[in-house]
Amino acid sequence: MPFEDFEVSIQGGNSFELYALTLGSTTWRMTNSIDTFNFSGDDYFANTGIKRDRIVSDKETLTVPLPAGHPFPIQYTAIAPGQTATLTIWQVQRADPTDVKVLYKGVVRAVSYTDGMHGAEISLIPITQAFKKSIPDRTYQAGCNHILYDARCQVNSPDFKYSQTVSDVTLNTVTLPDLETSKGDGWATAGFVQFGGLDFRLVLEQNGDVLSLVLPFYQTVLGQVLDVFAGCDHTIGTCQSKFANEINFGGTPYVPTKNIFITGL
Repeated sequence: MPFEDFEVSIQGGNSFELYALTLGSTTWRMTNSIDTFNFSGDDYFANTGIKRDRIVSDKETLTVPLPAGHPFPIQYTAIAPGQTATLTIWQVQRADPTDVKVLYKGVVRAVSYTDGMHGAEISLIPITQAFKKSIPDRTYQAGCNHILYDARCQVNSPDFKYSQTVSDVTLNTVTLPDLETSKGDGWATAGFVQFGGLDFRLVLEQNGDVLSLVLPFYQTVLGQVLDVFAGCDHTIGTCQSKFANEINFGGTPYVPTKNIFITGL
């Protein structure tokens, strides 16, 4: 029987939902069914306390409550992760478990605690709306418009990676032995560090072997291996000397710096 026929059937209409909440390479799979359900080779676990408010349209925002002790909202208690989290909801007809329909797919915009910290709420916007913001693509400027390591920049990030075990952590700073000796002071400034291939943090400054991060990692990284990727100040000089990539430079480095309307000829 087609999905829509089950929905309007008085006798056959009995559906439940599957929830896949993904952050980086970790996915929490849940169902509001009374039993664990296997879908596409993955188990969706029951009795997790997952539920949702009413979906008016797949173009509307959505709030999904979770127990406060669930591992997903705990990721947001102090410092938000570096990656974007997504949630996909499927509807399944119990009379025909092979009949599955995508009900909603959204991007997590905020996580908050409710009911005196006994509950949590995930606020989402539809994934189709998350990428509709109009942002200027390029500007007329001396600095490079590209994002370091993106498809336009074309620098291969593994060629500019340094991996080392963290020897010290203090607030938002981490120490990586021999970083300065191996790569030089300031090499990682404006780059980023990645932990376990999952979470990442922007490097504000490198002083010797010490990196100042925009935010500390949620997990403890002391004694763990971090991958550090070289930073760029988006000038033509750095593009040439550090990356040998001036052919892909995305700025106009010889724009006059003198404004004749202010200083005169």
